Parts: sequence; C-alpha cells; structure tokens
Amino acid sequence: MLSTEDKLPFLEQLIPTLPVPPQGQANPPDVITTHQAWVKAQKEIVGLMTMDPDIQKNLEHLGAYDMLKELKTLYVQQADQELLQTVREFHACKQEEGQSVSSYVLKMKSYIDNLERLGHAMTQNLSVSLILVSLRKEYDGFVQNYNMHSMGKTVTELHAMLKLHEQTLPPKEVAPALHAIRAGRIQKNQKKKLHKAAKGNQGKGKARMGNVLVPAPSYAPKPKNPPTPKKDNPAKDAICHQCGEVGHWRRNCPVYLAELMKKKKLSQGASMV
Repeated sequence: MLSTEDKLPFLEQLIPTLPVPPQGQANPPDVITTHQAWVKAQKEIVGLMTMDPDIQKNLEHLGAYDMLKELKTLYVQQADQELLQTVREFHACKQEEGQSVSSYVLKMKSYIDNLERLGHAMTQNLSVSLILVSLRKEYDGFVQNYNMHSMGKTVTELHAMLKLHEQTLPPKEVAPALHAIRAGRIQKNQKKKLHKAAKGNQGKGKARMGNVLVPAPSYAPKPKNPPTPKKDNPAKDAICHQCGEVGHWRRNCPVYLAELMKKKKLSQGASMV
C-alpha cells in the first residue's frame, strides 16, 4: 500500500504509455513492472477519492489524473466566486458599535482561514494589521502602543491581549438617541397618569391639574320641547265629509243631522201603519 506522499506523482501525471517492443521481442520486465505499478496506484487513488455520488457516477470511467482534471475544471468557477465574496466581506468588516472585541476578532479570523483554504494565505503581520485597523476608536491607544513596540504577535495572542484591554475600557454612555426615547416614554406615561386622575376626579366635582384644584365642569340638562298647545276649537280647520264645508265634522253637519232626522221620522211613521 502506497503512502499519501507516494501517491502524488501518480495523481498528478498520466499513466506512462507502455512502449511497443520490436516485432518478435517482448518488453523488458522492468518496463512492464513500472507500467503495472502506475495502473495499480491509479486504481488505489480512484478508490480513495470521495465526492458527490452523482459526480462520481459521471467520472467513474476516468483514471485518477483525468478525474482530478475534471474536478478542477468543475469547481474552479465556484472557488473564484467564493474568493471574491470572502475578500469583499473581509474588506468591509469593521468592529461595530456594541460588538465585543472577541466576536470581532473571531469573525476576522474566519475570513483569514477561509482565504488560506482557497489558496491565498496571508502572513501573520498582515493578518494582525488588518484586524488592528478596523477596531473602534477607543482602541486607538492600544493600536499605537502595539505598533510602537513591534510586538509581532499571532492572531491568537492578539485576541487574548485585546480581551484584556477591553476590560480596562470605561463603560460607554447611553447613546443620546436612547436618552431621547426613554425621556419620551416617561413623559407619555406621566400624561396618561394625569389623564386618568382627572377622569377619576370628575365624579367628585373637582379635577387636579398640576398643583391647582379646578372645579369640574357642570353640564346643564338639555331643555325639553314645550308641549303643543291645545286648540280651542279643534274642528275649526276640519272639512266635513258630508257637505264639504270647513269648520265642522260630519257628526255635527246640519245637512247630515237633517237627513238623519228625516229618516227617523219616516221610520216611525211606517211602524205606526
């Protein structure tokens, strides 16, 4: 079984072509042995290579060298995009307001490690310098002291030093905007309390405004509509349905009463016959 170092030449080069011997002659034993060793090593490498099952199925007919070549072509564009994105985020990364120095350094270290994985490793001094230049203003004294003494620390050592320095910084004051928000909430709550107190005191006849007691407003009842005066002669404007005259009803109509009396006399005369 070949070691990892022994496999590299077989992975990075094609299998040498077995020379065709002159007619009637055979290849020397050492040439055959060398060719067989290449073939065997390539098969071992293919067996050790792990990848996505779908990709492996498409490449299983290739040898180790050709397989590696196809994989490089397949992933080179993806690697370039990842490199561009990492560089963009790394360049824009700064210690934000309220962010702990430990959180910031770990984030920067993740970009540094990712660049190394993509084949763009940075020197120790460059990594440390990029971390220092993006610290907040309150770390200016630390940065100046570090550069004056040329400390030459690793990222891990710098991380520990920054955490200790962070503990010596005075607590930050609350932002003015937060002060304004809090003051507004307090004022709003006070207005609500005064409104409730005034509303509760209305039933007692007094409401408190500041330090002065003010009588609660009195509300006069709504005036009732006066009753409609009764008419002296309600039939004055009435129309009689018997004679059509104005000023009386049918029951008081002289024509109706005369006809009624006539019918009554006729009825009495008929009953006496």
